[in-house]
Amino acid sequence: MAKTKISSTDLIWIFQEKLSSFDDCPQSIPIAIVPSDGSWTAVTTQRVRKGHPDCIKRIEQLQRQLREVYVLAKD
Repeated sequence: MAKTKISSTDLIWIFQEKLSSFDDCPQSIPIAIVPSDGSWTAVTTQRVRKGHPDCIKRIEQLQRQLREVYVLAKD
């Protein structure tokens, strides 16, 4: 199955929307999408990683799911 090309901005928006439904993630969690070896990685600040470990697990889970569907579009 072909993956859908998406901009990093749209990908961040998808993360924000999906994470907003969970109580263990801050309302406006800072997320950046970083291209890596033909794929991408979602990253956040060290403060969030240390202060919200359950949210980080959710981000990693979402990242695995979204990587199966989306590929980062070239800027």
